[in-house]
Amino acid sequence: MPQMQSGPAPEPPWRSTPRRHGTPRPQLSREVVVDAALQVLDAEGGEALTMRRVADQIGVSASSLYGYVDNKEELVQLVLDRIFQEVEVPPTGGNWQQTLKELGRATLAMYRRHRGVAALTLGRVVFTPSMLTIGERLLTETRAAGMPDQVAAFVGDLGGLYVGAIAYELDVTPMAGPGAADFIAQFTAWMRSLPADQFPSTVALADTLSAGTADDRFEWGLDVIIRGLATYLKDPPDPAAGWPPGP
Repeated sequence: MPQMQSGPAPEPPWRSTPRRHGTPRPQLSREVVVDAALQVLDAEGGEALTMRRVADQIGVSASSLYGYVDNKEELVQLVLDRIFQEVEVPPTGGNWQQTLKELGRATLAMYRRHRGVAALTLGRVVFTPSMLTIGERLLTETRAAGMPDQVAAFVGDLGGLYVGAIAYELDVTPMAGPGAADFIAQFTAWMRSLPADQFPSTVALADTLSAGTADDRFEWGLDVIIRGLATYLKDPPDPAAGWPPGP
């Protein structure tokens, strides 16, 4: 049997080795660059995260940052790696459904502490060292429950997309701001005013469609995902239907 290796995980392929040129700057290090990027992100959002803006935050030239990160993409990955360290992995002993829900809530809470981070994860393949513990726990729990391997392999991606999209919506939607009540009231009144002969169900459910808080809707979405995953315990994916993909 192959021996189990212990020790730190290998570095991810996107992480470069710092290559400083000339006289070292005592105020600069990779940690300092990531700290400054996180400060910019928290204060101004994801769109403000540029090499020049981070350099300004530190008080150095943008060119000096390239001795510590290769490019903006690596900087984003390093920031995400730092932030995902805050996600608390629930203790073992519960069932897989509860574990997935608690991880979803903990991840959303992390996003809410750092407005603008969710936008950085959408459309980007994010898998950092700090996410390895989360991913390993998801895989272990779902496989132990009897989930087919292909389903278990996709759970993290699906959950990440769902939580990231919800967090991004909360960052930009008026329903999450101070004027949320007025916005919802206007939206509900507009639906009630629609021609009932053309939109009978929309008019009848106007109040129901706008009911619930953002937390209510998030929890409902988690429940939908968990219920859907549970069906694979009884009805595994059918290769004849074209999923999971063949070799």
